[in-house]
Amino acid sequence: MKKVGVFFGGRSVEHEISIISAMQVMKAMDKAKYEVVPVYISKEGVWYTGPQLMYINNFKNYKNLMKNVTKVMPSMNAGEGTLMSYPEGFLKSSKVVSKLDVILPVFHGTYGEDGCFQGIFEVMGIPYAGCGVAAAAITMNKSFTKEICSAINIPVIASYKIDSDGWFREKNTHIGNIEAKFSYPVIVKPDDLGSSIGVSKAGNKQELENAIDLAASFTNNILVERCVTAIKEVNCSVADIGNDIQVSECEEPVIIGNELLSFDEKYMNADSSGEGMAGTKRKIPANISAQQKNDIQAYAAKIFRHLNCSGVCRIDFIIDESDQSVYLNEINTIPGSLAFYLWEATGKKFDTLLSELIETAIKRFARNSKTKKTFKSNVLFNIDGSKLSGKLG
Repeated sequence: MKKVGVFFGGRSVEHEISIISAMQVMKAMDKAKYEVVPVYISKEGVWYTGPQLMYINNFKNYKNLMKNVTKVMPSMNAGEGTLMSYPEGFLKSSKVVSKLDVILPVFHGTYGEDGCFQGIFEVMGIPYAGCGVAAAAITMNKSFTKEICSAINIPVIASYKIDSDGWFREKNTHIGNIEAKFSYPVIVKPDDLGSSIGVSKAGNKQELENAIDLAASFTNNILVERCVTAIKEVNCSVADIGNDIQVSECEEPVIIGNELLSFDEKYMNADSSGEGMAGTKRKIPANISAQQKNDIQAYAAKIFRHLNCSGVCRIDFIIDESDQSVYLNEINTIPGSLAFYLWEATGKKFDTLLSELIETAIKRFARNSKTKKTFKSNVLFNIDGSKLSGKLG
């Protein structure tokens, strides 16, 4: 039986949402095929494991939970996949706590969904589900994603990018540039966060300044976008299963009393059920035309392919109902609840989706392992050490 390390938590403003998604994943995983090994990363970046981490109610008494789990660190010897106990105290040695066969990351946001942990998994030399380092890093950055997708003829909403240092130095200059480019209202958002955190709508100069200040409190890069006032949000999921790229049914999140789907609407209205994104009110299938559905699914598959994504992603679109135009909004490479509800609408159960993601990750790792990672060379044999000085090349 394969040991699957489910990694979650992390140094992210979406920490708690990651916990909810991980609970759903661990509950749904086929226990006849896989042994679940929870690996929780605290907000301070400390790694823990233990069966108590599989139950969300235990997180309500966090201090007590931390007394009953094991602090661990990864072995960085390629191919071991080993979690070692943390050596507490003088001359204490580490012991093997668990040996993983494959990793299923369920992080949301920074230091987890953005390529950081994917890099750790690559160095560990262990199979892991989801996007690789490059795809995870690029898609985490909304402005980079827009530039790449625009280059492959995916429609995107016009935007203006600001770095926080430049913003605080030259607020009036940036406000002038934004007002010259867009009419109010505009949407302001962090360039590298999700779950609607730090996102707001600005209808005038003062609201714009306040909105950018808010976004800058979460990130160093801020995106200001033209506001689509007659908006309909439509999302779909894409996954590579085996050698195939599959696209799910489309959904239409139900927005209540606001023109933006807020953090509270995504999560707080359903938090008592522990459903996370699966508990958000939505229409499945989305109330859109057949042509719009075809366009959105085709765009989603094209984006997934060109950005070299892997695992399961949710790709979010906006329809401008004033002219029915479709625009890319953003890409979630580890979506809330792993977007299982979109796949259930196609007849694929959550446990089946997870098994397919895990087995695809293992096959991809085996395929990638056949490529050469080293190059045989006699360059060191020919170097005279007594003459080494200055710089090479």
